[in-house]
Amino acid sequence: MTALRTSAMVALLCMVVPCPAGEPNGSETWIGRVVPPFPDGFKSNTGGCVGSGRSAEQICARSIGTIDDAEDRSLKFYAAELVGRIGNEARWKITDVVPYPKLLRGERVSISTCVIDGVGDPGVIAVIDTAVENAEAREMFEASRWAVRLDRNKGRFVEVRPTEVSCYNEGAEGE
Repeated sequence: MTALRTSAMVALLCMVVPCPAGEPNGSETWIGRVVPPFPDGFKSNTGGCVGSGRSAEQICARSIGTIDDAEDRSLKFYAAELVGRIGNEARWKITDVVPYPKLLRGERVSISTCVIDGVGDPGVIAVIDTAVENAEAREMFEASRWAVRLDRNKGRFVEVRPTEVSCYNEGAEGE
């Protein structure tokens, strides 16, 4: 699809769904952007480092986070690579985005607290269903219907089968 056609589609979408004026909405307008700062009307409320090794420069070489609107609604997840710092603030170049999933009653998104086939991976994001019997006593929840993993080499999200993913109960008893 040409850039002109994509821009026209985004403009039409903004006529139907309110969009912050002149701000990025589609994936193509986020990829390559260095944040912070985020464009007016956007911010990130949640994120974390996704390391690729143990050395200082590898521990936080990549990150994942949310792109949220001014009303704190999460719109997308972004993947990014560290490109520098301004003072103590890291600067990230966005390498991929995926839509934030629409959640059903009892569901929540688990970010950076999941395991894939039993191995911890802070690059996994999954939808889990917490409306299950004895939820407060569970140590883990199975991913219910959606999961992605950051491919650290490519800086892109890849889909993973939810049946391979479990996530820690961040509110488990005794923690």
